[in-house]
Amino acid sequence: MKKSICLLMLLPAISIAGPNYATGKVTSLYASGTDPGIRITGNASPSQCDGGTYGWLFFSGTEQQKQWMYSTALAMSLSGKTLTVYTNNNGERCRIYNIQVTGGLN
Repeated sequence: MKKSICLLMLLPAISIAGPNYATGKVTSLYASGTDPGIRITGNASPSQCDGGTYGWLFFSGTEQQKQWMYSTALAMSLSGKTLTVYTNNNGERCRIYNIQVTGGLN
């Protein structure tokens, strides 16, 4: 049992990205008043939007909606929960339109 626990602690954090989603833990937060953003484990970004060199994912919607999603991402970052973000798929800068908590709720 101790060997299993030690092995699990050595495994790197996993992130997954698809055409318009990315799953992982929040590793960076960009707190801009008008254009906040996040990065996910391994700088994962969906393949059909532009996350740039460092995988930044910005929020879509009104300023208030962006702050609500940023607050959710901040809470997930502080609690170490895994999340999935859904983004645009038009090749432009990655814009998150939905956040789903996908791990650690039990």
